[in-house]
Amino acid sequence: MMYRHILVPLDGSPLAEQVLPHVRALAANEGTNKITLLRAVPPVFTTSVDYSGLMASDISDSMVTLEREAEAYLEGVAETFRSEGYTVEIEVSAMPAAEAILDYAEGHQADLIAIATHGRSGISRFVFGSVTQKVVQMAPVPVLVMRPKATA
Repeated sequence: MMYRHILVPLDGSPLAEQVLPHVRALAANEGTNKITLLRAVPPVFTTSVDYSGLMASDISDSMVTLEREAEAYLEGVAETFRSEGYTVEIEVSAMPAAEAILDYAEGHQADLIAIATHGRSGISRFVFGSVTQKVVQMAPVPVLVMRPKATA
């Protein structure tokens, strides 16, 4: 099995980035010719009971800013892979993270998803859920899961 197209979801955290050296090593050994870096930036919704004073245009402006920041972040990561000769695409999605990953993997013929898990447990996992767990359970392709070392 060759992994020609590796999908790498990143959330901008140093923990998530710890999967990158593994992607690099795997890509070198597998004849990978395309790496896609994906970041989910789900929309922020307010309701009529939200008295924060935010107007719809403020929310729209905030989303544009978040999307631009996500693109700039992914481009920075992409450059390191491009300098090594890989074709790298970036994708910013407005869907929730797990859905964005699954949708992209299925719609763009990714051969492998390489993802780091934050390793939450207990109440934290219950409250926040596990993107990685959802991806592993529903992915149409193999998933490489890396539990990062905690940073000091």
